[in-house]
Amino acid sequence: MIRAFELAVRQLGDPRLRGVIWWSLLLSLVMQVGIGALAWWGLKSFATFEWAWLNQTIVWLSGAGVVVLALMLFPASFGIVISIFMEQIADIVEAEHYPQLGPADGIPIWTGIWTGVVFLVAVIVLNLLMLPFYILALFVAGLGAVLFYAVNGWLTGRVYYEQVALRRLPPAEVKAWRRANAGVLWLTGAVIVFLGTIPVLNLIVPVLGVAAMVHVAQTLRPPATGRPVNPPPAPR
Repeated sequence: MIRAFELAVRQLGDPRLRGVIWWSLLLSLVMQVGIGALAWWGLKSFATFEWAWLNQTIVWLSGAGVVVLALMLFPASFGIVISIFMEQIADIVEAEHYPQLGPADGIPIWTGIWTGVVFLVAVIVLNLLMLPFYILALFVAGLGAVLFYAVNGWLTGRVYYEQVALRRLPPAEVKAWRRANAGVLWLTGAVIVFLGTIPVLNLIVPVLGVAAMVHVAQTLRPPATGRPVNPPPAPR
């Protein structure tokens, strides 16, 4: 997995990726601002108590709260960004590192966008449901962060792998490969989410994450059951 991210970082300077990176940067920034605005509105809406001092406290804390909630919900934007650019990114990475695979069948653009929307909603709903546990976990050093990365890493690893793998495999086989490599994909997703909480770097994480997942997909072990599928070749 470390090798996968190393290869992905090295290819960020590829001229074929530059246009994708710039568009991804723009869309990620728009999503970041939108999520920040949504977080601000959500926090301000809580300032409806009878006690003026409590409302004022909430307003003063809103600035810090917006930053926290924006970072917490930012993984939700990943699905939308990769649903638009995933095909291009994966094709560029495979053409450079795995030309022997040949052109992928691809997935319909609307299928990718729908998957991204479902992922966005799932991340937002799940994180809001987990918010009380995040708050409780703050009283144990580091537990809140571990819980956050674990929950979002599971979702992120799943959607990134499925988006990449569905270009070459039917859904049933993608599901079998995902289950056989759940731990690796979960850890890869957690790393993507972690990088997504680093300011500035988080703007290119969708591109970096897709590129890394393409490499990870080439190293997965085949399912123990079902129709045999030859494992893709390992990275160079």
